[in-house]
Amino acid sequence: MVAPVFEHITAIMVVSMLFVSAVIAVPAISYVNLLYVDQQQLRNVALEALNSMLLSKGYPSNWGSNDPFNESDVAQFGLALSEDSSFYVLDPDKVQRLNVGNPSGSLDYETVRTLLGLQDYGFNIKIMPPFNVTAIKKSGSPNLLYEVNVTFNDGRPIPNAHVEATILYVENKKDYFTTETENSTNLLGQCTIEKVLPSGITDYVIVLKVTVADLATVTSTYMEGFGHQHTTNASIIGENISLSIPEGPGWEKGSAGERWVESIAVVSADGTWRIYNGSHQTDPIQWSDSKNGWAWSRVFSGLSDLNPLFIIFNLSVPNPRQLVLFVGPFTTASGYRVFNFGSSSAQSPSGGALKLSRSVEIAGMTYIFELLLWKEV
Repeated sequence: MVAPVFEHITAIMVVSMLFVSAVIAVPAISYVNLLYVDQQQLRNVALEALNSMLLSKGYPSNWGSNDPFNESDVAQFGLALSEDSSFYVLDPDKVQRLNVGNPSGSLDYETVRTLLGLQDYGFNIKIMPPFNVTAIKKSGSPNLLYEVNVTFNDGRPIPNAHVEATILYVENKKDYFTTETENSTNLLGQCTIEKVLPSGITDYVIVLKVTVADLATVTSTYMEGFGHQHTTNASIIGENISLSIPEGPGWEKGSAGERWVESIAVVSADGTWRIYNGSHQTDPIQWSDSKNGWAWSRVFSGLSDLNPLFIIFNLSVPNPRQLVLFVGPFTTASGYRVFNFGSSSAQSPSGGALKLSRSVEIAGMTYIFELLLWKEV
């Protein structure tokens, strides 16, 4: 009798344990499955959004080149170049509309989110170079001396990168001149750029073209100068170049003295060269109440055929009269096409944000297009 009772008790205990285990395990499995479904849905939405951004031309197909620009005229959002049938070739005019502060006009984040049908999602866009290039000025040398560091975006050094430096400089009250030098990085991804410059240099810009295998990136390093920190941006839209300078020290509204564009150099993947010489009669930089700052704009026929990456302005400024260099658009001149467009908060109840990236081509250069997407709480 004892044995059957004991067996029944044992069976009841085993069944109870299995029941309790099921009660605990089934919700856990369901929750894991739910997380997987949420992540898969997020991936599907991100892929659809990414393809819309990179493969669609939008409507109208040349919406980024419209001047004057009105974001309400954009009926469909897409960054693809309308004149090219290749995949992942983006229109530089459209891309520039993602840069806040563009003096020619930019798109609002909420407008883009609505056009893409992402009202329940948050996102952030970056368009960055395929690798990072930094230049650090070294002291203790009578010459121009910089240490250049080349790394992958994850921080790993890149050896044997070919570094070409074009140095544009001005001497006080004289126009700018150029000189070139080159080097290759060591195992730590470092090399030096050194050049002997004439005495009396008041301003200079270093343009760095760094090539790794068959990929290249172009960036600039601005040094010295007069009031450069108060110059926010420029834009290159189609054939039009615009310069915008807010009020600040040396650029106060109503301050005495003429300011004008002395000359302009274009930087592309193929090199740097001067395209224009101006004067105080033809190219004054004037205060514009509508732009809330100093402004200058001019159309250059054939400019888009040069595939410009950024522009180096040589400005004549007063008090005392001197020449200063300014590089813009700022984001592009630093190697990025778009540094940060969208929301900065990425909170999701289903485990965080999803990141997707693709290689794209803009104006003959390769960039990494990165999309961060998350479900909003």
